[in-house]
Amino acid sequence: MQVGLKTTTAHTAATQLRSGVDAPQTIDRSTAVTSSASRNAFPEAALLSRRPLRYNVQLNQQLTAVQQADDYLAQTESRLLQFRQASGQGDAGRQASALKKHLEQRQQLSGGTIDRHLTSSVQQANSVSFTLPGSEKLLQDPAGETLVFALGGRSRELAAVALPQEATPRQTLTLMNIGLGRLGIHARQESNGQLSFQVDESRWERVSQHLSVRGEGKHFPADSFTLLAPQAEVASSDEMLQLTQRRERDGQAKLQKTLNHITTQRTQLRQQQVSVSSRIDDMATAFSPKQALETSQALQRHLSGNAKQFSTLSTALGAQANVRLATVKNLLG
Repeated sequence: MQVGLKTTTAHTAATQLRSGVDAPQTIDRSTAVTSSASRNAFPEAALLSRRPLRYNVQLNQQLTAVQQADDYLAQTESRLLQFRQASGQGDAGRQASALKKHLEQRQQLSGGTIDRHLTSSVQQANSVSFTLPGSEKLLQDPAGETLVFALGGRSRELAAVALPQEATPRQTLTLMNIGLGRLGIHARQESNGQLSFQVDESRWERVSQHLSVRGEGKHFPADSFTLLAPQAEVASSDEMLQLTQRRERDGQAKLQKTLNHITTQRTQLRQQQVSVSSRIDDMATAFSPKQALETSQALQRHLSGNAKQFSTLSTALGAQANVRLATVKNLLG
């Protein structure tokens, strides 16, 4: 493998930097090992904020998301245990209020990393699954009707769906997804034949309160919009909120099931932490502090005398940043 730059300036920069990067035989391996061993097993949020350039942007975001998810689940687990203990003593008022507030602020406290089922969603947006009463008839008998869906709220969005008279359920579902997709809604048919929908949780409040439809007098009236009543599927957070408001016969069983689920989720998050930590170790530099200082000083001298060539040098350094450490050392050597 041979890599070269077509500018004299970049070559000169590599030559000046070589004195601080080359000569791996002078590396103090014991110092590097000691430094690695003394590092925290997993970066804390404060460390990330103080040294944001230590890792690439994507890795920083992943670290922050995993930490937020684990922190929220840990607090949820603690509050559920306190609530269960207080309930057993017949004085759960204060604990119930704290748990209710904690669950209602899930989106804000977890940074969107925990969904309604108290499941971590570090790498994807949270969604809400819901049903529309009576919507199954659209699959069974499209009736050749054109439906106009309206989503109100702060602004008004419209989407039309033209259903052929003899369309198959699959064709009807495809046409509905094309139309409702403009409103951020996705439809699917469950194994039992029921029609269900999904929407991003950030849009659920609007959908649950302001989704309406107008037809042609077959399934829905043609003279006005009919307000729909979306029903969200029951999630763990909903069940725990209900427990804070009233006693249920199987309340303790639901609470224990939720605690078991949280334990499973935290175990998976710890596995993600181990994986990320391994990636961090792979990115760690093997150079001693003295060599790093010499390299930075060489870079400073070069930039101070060749300010106009900064863009070229920046491109060269950026390319090196995406190459494995051993490859860079070989090239510069």
